[in-house]
Amino acid sequence: MIDISDGVKLFNSEYYFESHDYFEDLWIKAEHDERLFFQGMVQMSVGCYHHSHKNYKGALSQFTRGSEKLKLYGEKHNGVNLGKLLAEVEPIKTELERFFRGEVEELKEYSYPVLEYITENSKKEK
Repeated sequence: MIDISDGVKLFNSEYYFESHDYFEDLWIKAEHDERLFFQGMVQMSVGCYHHSHKNYKGALSQFTRGSEKLKLYGEKHNGVNLGKLLAEVEPIKTELERFFRGEVEELKEYSYPVLEYITENSKKEK
């Protein structure tokens, strides 16, 4: 398991641009079987960044693409509870889709996802 605790801390502190940079660096260096995981983490970071800056089209695109990649890794990968992350992103994606279809006029306020990270020592980090 690759230690990604620094990226998790950045993400959970809502430093999305910085977490994007952190995960992007790992993505560039990653072995083939890990590349989509790190790319998905980049896209989740960018999705949160876009959403927090009211770039809703960019947020929807990044959340959708990131979710598709992370689903390939199951419920947990590299210590990240992906099931929880994807469950927290899904209502945001759904609301954005409804907004762009014209089904809602205003977007609800959502809390951004928080990464649950469990190291090999079974300590949860948030």
